Amino acid sequence: MTYRGARRLHILLMSWITLTFVTGWLPFVRSAMDGASYEWGSELFGLQFSGAGLAGDFWYAALMAAIGLGFLVFGWRRPNGPFRLVLVAWLALMFANTLYNVTTAPEDYRFQGATLGVDVSLIVVAPAFAAAMLGMALYWLQYAPNLPVPPFARTNAILVGISILLLPIQFVLLSSGQGQDSNDVVGVLLTMAGWALLSAGLGVWRTAGRAVQPLQAM
Repeated sequence: MTYRGARRLHILLMSWITLTFVTGWLPFVRSAMDGASYEWGSELFGLQFSGAGLAGDFWYAALMAAIGLGFLVFGWRRPNGPFRLVLVAWLALMFANTLYNVTTAPEDYRFQGATLGVDVSLIVVAPAFAAAMLGMALYWLQYAPNLPVPPFARTNAILVGISILLLPIQFVLLSSGQGQDSNDVVGVLLTMAGWALLSAGLGVWRTAGRAVQPLQAM
């Protein structure tokens, strides 16, 4: 695999991680900022987790948010070596969980977001994407050369800074909302935008021409 191909596959895999961990970041942020008016639920291999505000299984929401942050930081800034093994292991776990849901309760396997009015069945699309991403991660692990990561630049700092500056605005909107009103809708959209900006800020790589050469795979 060429350096360019490895880089493109890296961006695709990290974009998938960013997208899927929105479902872990949102419950954490809304539970902390929205309070008891916000209720959430999740599951893993049939184990049910739920909460309202900081009550219930808030620890699980915090754990998923922490794992998501870890994947963004190490996935963008330390994409070689151990991270690739961890990525494959995580995607394999998610694929297994997807198959479990599809076989045990297909009618209930849905993505639901009451605030944004989203209710989508995942019975077909989830296994397909989970299998595809796992396959790409395995291919990336085995055949992609190591990727050089340039130092944190001004553009990175600006994007990460914006994502942090959005937090107090999110707090004002979510804490003043009643669960599903306009303040909550805008707050949720800003939370998702902040998560995407954080990922972009960690993932923007600037290289000066050919100064940075790809490392050889070990």
